[in-house]
Amino acid sequence: MTELNPAVCLKIKEARRAAKLSQSVVAAEVGCKQSALSMFEQGDGTKLNDEVIEKLAKKFGVELTPPPEASAVVAAPLPARRLPLEASRGFCPNPHCPSNHPYEVEGRAYLLPDRAKADPVGGTFCAFCGEVLEKRCPNCGAPVHDGAVCSLCGDPYIAI
Repeated sequence: MTELNPAVCLKIKEARRAAKLSQSVVAAEVGCKQSALSMFEQGDGTKLNDEVIEKLAKKFGVELTPPPEASAVVAAPLPARRLPLEASRGFCPNPHCPSNHPYEVEGRAYLLPDRAKADPVGGTFCAFCGEVLEKRCPNCGAPVHDGAVCSLCGDPYIAI
């Protein structure tokens, strides 16, 4: 692809967020690294090859050559939250996010999510890396609590 309009990158990012999909999930589906997808979504169309870009465009129904009037991308306002702040806070599933802190128990490595740092206002996206926040255990769907491991199923919240 010779020149990719940065507005296309932003449209794909907005479509992914609207679908409530994390960068990690989408990257695995289209065959690229999460970090490359992150840079792509920031407007750097050189981080992904043409095949991956075409897969992303097809997945989210985004034209690769938008009409000139569609070059300005405007984000829709987020809906108001009604849950208490502590109950609505999520954690960032990105193992490389600075909101997640590594520690070890009996020789096993874990990542401890800091929900207050990743989600200071009870939002939808991580305050550090922009990843879609998880509000429930990825394994069993139980509501998250402070800690690194789900108290219901025993699996860690973040896979290392």
